[in-house]
Amino acid sequence: MPSFHPLLGVRELVAFDLETTGLRYKQEEITQIAGVRLGGVIMTVEDSFNTYVDPGKPIPEKIQKLTRVRDEHVRGAPKPLEALQAFSDWAGDATLFGHDIYRFDFNFIRKYSRQEGVETRKVRFVDTMDIFEVMWPDFSRLRNSLDDIAERLAAGLSSMRRHDAKSDAILLAHIYQRIQDHPELEKLCSRVPVHEEEIPALPVSGRKKSYNASEPKRFDYMAYSF
Repeated sequence: MPSFHPLLGVRELVAFDLETTGLRYKQEEITQIAGVRLGGVIMTVEDSFNTYVDPGKPIPEKIQKLTRVRDEHVRGAPKPLEALQAFSDWAGDATLFGHDIYRFDFNFIRKYSRQEGVETRKVRFVDTMDIFEVMWPDFSRLRNSLDDIAERLAAGLSSMRRHDAKSDAILLAHIYQRIQDHPELEKLCSRVPVHEEEIPALPVSGRKKSYNASEPKRFDYMAYSF
C-alpha cells in the first residue's frame, strides 16, 4: 500500500519524462530521458538532466514527427539501461514526479529493473493522476493530457515544445510549483499517495563523478528558471 505524501514537506523533487518509440512497452524502447530537480522551501529549479537514448532500432516516422527525436539524434547515445542508471544516479534520493508515470513510464523502466543481474534501488514517486483526481472530482480519464492539466492550472509555457522529454519535464516542474499555491493543498497532503518502485542503479564502481567524466558528451546538464 502506498504511504501518504506531505506535499508541503517535500525537500527535493525531480519532475521527469520519457520519450519512446511507441506506447507498447513490451515491444518499444526509450529514446529520451529528461528531469528537472526542484528543491528548497519554495521548490525552485536547481539543475536538470537530459539525454537521448539509443533504442536499438529505427524510430517510426510518426513518432519522429511527434517527438522530433530522429534516428540521427539517438545514434551513439547511451543504451536504455545505461541511460536509466545515469538518471537514477543523478536523481539521487529525490521524489520523482511525472504524468501518468505509474502506467506508462514505469512500465518501460520495469523492463530493465527486472533484468537478471541489474542492480536496482527503491525510488518514491508521485503521479499526476492521483493528484488531479483529488483536486477535480470530475477529472476524466478521457481528458487527462499534460496540456489539459496545465490549462486547468494556468501553468502552460507557450514557448516550450511539447512531446519532448526536456520540455515536458520543465512543464511538469512548473505544474508542481502551481500546485504548491493551490487553496486545497492541505487536502492533497492527506489524500495523495506516494508509490515505490525499483529503478536501475549504477554499480558501485561506476557512480558519481567517475561516470560523468568518462562520458562527457552524452549527457546535457542545464539550468532553467520560470
